[in-house]
Amino acid sequence: MFKFLKLHTCGNDFLIFFNEIKKNILKKILNNKIGVSCDQLFFIKNVNYKIKFIKIEIFNNNLNQAENCGNGIRCLSWFFLLKKKKFNLINFYLKKDIIYSFKNKNKIFVIYQIPKIKIKFLFRLGNIFIKSYFLDLINIHIVIIINNIKSYNINIIIKKIIFNFGDIYNIEFIQIINKNTFYIRIFERNVGETYSCGSGKISSYYCLYDNNLIKKNSIINSIGGSCSIYIHKKYIFIFGKENFICFGYI
Repeated sequence: MFKFLKLHTCGNDFLIFFNEIKKNILKKILNNKIGVSCDQLFFIKNVNYKIKFIKIEIFNNNLNQAENCGNGIRCLSWFFLLKKKKFNLINFYLKKDIIYSFKNKNKIFVIYQIPKIKIKFLFRLGNIFIKSYFLDLINIHIVIIINNIKSYNINIIIKKIIFNFGDIYNIEFIQIINKNTFYIRIFERNVGETYSCGSGKISSYYCLYDNNLIKKNSIINSIGGSCSIYIHKKYIFIFGKENFICFGYI
């Protein structure tokens, strides 16, 4: 039997496993009718309590390997820092990158190095030119600033991006409300629109901050809920509410 833990935040839910599981078994587990569904799966590969180090692998619910998942790492941080109470800070090793987490007054803060803005470009839609950005935060994001987050033009833009670049990037659309708040819609590669995406929120926030469009401390609203974010030197801190769903055996 395999022990699992299910957590969620901002509308994204995650299954955490502590053992390797074969793909044919995972397909049964992820069946919406007879199994336990989720957005992403986390596998704990190695835990070193002495140096506060955890190696992880992440997969989407279609079993394609994911490069990053900020919301899932927030939930996993909640489990190790608040539930198990082993320590006050922890380091997650994901491929060649390290993501940091710490707790302060029962709040979990996940820390990323600032994303790299690869390309700034104008996206043409008829006679309209839309500001767009490629950012690298372990995975690649296309961030697009628009005036109306509910615009039907979003679907047209997504089709054009996939036609020209393929379905290989996460795409975020941002509508600025004021200097402290913005709305975001997120379309993940090979998945479609999703309630939330931690790395997408961080990339979008930094894109706005780098262009002096938003203040240092901000609130991000997505379909799945809101979270807070701020920047300090070369690091971005994101925090919100993490939720326990259940644990069990399969």
